[in-house]
Amino acid sequence: MRHSALFRTVGVVVSVLEVFCSILMVAMAAIVLLGVFYRYVIQRALPWYDEFAEYLLVWITFYGSILAAHRRAHIGFETLVEMLPPAAVRAITLVGEVAILLIQVALFVYGLKLAEAASFDAAVSLRWVRLSWVYSAIPISGAFMFLISLRRIVALAVAPRE
Repeated sequence: MRHSALFRTVGVVVSVLEVFCSILMVAMAAIVLLGVFYRYVIQRALPWYDEFAEYLLVWITFYGSILAAHRRAHIGFETLVEMLPPAAVRAITLVGEVAILLIQVALFVYGLKLAEAASFDAAVSLRWVRLSWVYSAIPISGAFMFLISLRRIVALAVAPRE
């Protein structure tokens, strides 16, 4: 199973997301430093840097959440769950994944509606930036995390019982 096409595809997507999130973080740091330099050294504030940094932070948050979901790095109650018997761990994990799946469906559906509603709106200081581009991270991350949770639910369903 580790060498399946799905496993390789997930690996490629995760690698691309890692690079993309790294680029976003470097870009955000550079833009903020540039904004601080202009404000305090040159004494002329850039009108666009803080808004653009906010949009990059939104993207880092949502695309980084996909990586966290893939690595099971979101907040949880591991210590409590590990004290339970294997059957209870399996049941709680399944209930948790189904609950998360429903949240991801909401992220996708309402994120898509938000992106569509903002399709004609532009950023205040960067008129060429469409807000739908910024908000597109919400349904995209919801869809990817949905697939991650779905894969976990299937793995739980087909795994041998202890």
